[in-house]
Amino acid sequence: MGKADFNKADLAKFKKYDIEIVETLISEIQHENGVISNLVFNDGSSLNYDALYAAVPFTQHSDILHSLGCELTEHGYIAIDNFQNTTAKGVYACGDNSTMMRAVANSVYNGNFAGAMVNKELTDELF
Repeated sequence: MGKADFNKADLAKFKKYDIEIVETLISEIQHENGVISNLVFNDGSSLNYDALYAAVPFTQHSDILHSLGCELTEHGYIAIDNFQNTTAKGVYACGDNSTMMRAVANSVYNGNFAGAMVNKELTDELF
């Protein structure tokens, strides 16, 4: 992915809290039942860890959104407005495919809200 591009203020915070930045490529994440224990790097070195944070790129796993005419954001999520509308008329999106907030509670909220917007659109067509 390349070198980190933190600014001076970020680097000062990391230093203040003894946060180390390691930019060596990882070859293996060792764990037991999903609990991380050790990182093994491409250069053969390794470090024990209790937690690991990474910015993992998001990828859509279905191309149906393209066939519907939906546009994506710069991060690969389905572009929506504040009412869950996509860029394709009559198509709404909610949940992990349209937001960086990857949590069940957020997906439930977005799904409920999208349903309300669909209901409003259908009601507006009738009246």
